[in-house]
Amino acid sequence: MGSETPDFDTTAIEDWSKVPEDFPRPVHMGAIGGAQPKYLAVKFRGRYYEPGATPPEIYERWIMCNDLAEQLTEKSVESKAGKRSHMSGTEILEQYFTRLLETKWTSEAEAQWIITSVARRLNWKLPVLH
Repeated sequence: MGSETPDFDTTAIEDWSKVPEDFPRPVHMGAIGGAQPKYLAVKFRGRYYEPGATPPEIYERWIMCNDLAEQLTEKSVESKAGKRSHMSGTEILEQYFTRLLETKWTSEAEAQWIITSVARRLNWKLPVLH
């Protein structure tokens, strides 16, 4: 049915509640061939999750994305005060979104969450993200 994930640091489980509800969860549309449909699942502490969506995995992704949001917040302020002073905050965020997608460090949903987080932190208008 599924595989058991290894135990993770219990701190990550306790901190799981810090992950905001709007943080994206991975969506896997995978299936295993055969006569009957099968659902891909990973067992963690007696519950089944989609691959990559156990509480510690989501927590680790959120920590990484939150760190990127902090870095981009600082970088956006520096850019607006410096070489991109002629650009609106929305235009700066659009450029960072495109560059973030190009790095492939995150999923598109995570990149959208990061840019949305930066816009909120700076009180800038959110660009249309696609």
